[in-house]
Amino acid sequence: MILSDYGHENISDPLNTQQTPIMKVPTFYSIDTGDGLDAFQMIWASFSIAALFGAIHCAGWSSKILFSSHATSLLWRISSTIITGSPLVWILFAVFVYAFNESEPGSFSEKVYQILWMAFAILSILTIPLYIISRIILLILAFVELQDLPPRALATIQWANFVPFIH
Repeated sequence: MILSDYGHENISDPLNTQQTPIMKVPTFYSIDTGDGLDAFQMIWASFSIAALFGAIHCAGWSSKILFSSHATSLLWRISSTIITGSPLVWILFAVFVYAFNESEPGSFSEKVYQILWMAFAILSILTIPLYIISRIILLILAFVELQDLPPRALATIQWANFVPFIH
């Protein structure tokens, strides 16, 4: 058998004219969505997961989570709000682009959707650097706060005494 450049196996037997199928996926493989609704659904799902990830960080607003200073707490709250809100802005941008593409050409709704998607495009571009900076800030704050642990942070949890493999 001879392996070609495209991943096909060419059989050297002249009577066998069938080629075997490709057995690997190209490195930069992407799905051809075909229509706008499939692309919109993938974008919506991705950004919804990103917003959910940001919402988990909003648990830092709880009074049970102690920060070393008020400034640290405020920085955590601002950053978690940004990483929760930015994907929501991106979802709205995708909604208005989809609505613009699906609206009747020349209609009033097309013009409204065009204005809205352009406004959210600008807002999305502005939120991307804020999102990246906020993610970095949250990562740094998580490590910085480890240096100021309360005394009970290293205490043994009572239920751990009953599970033998934790010790």
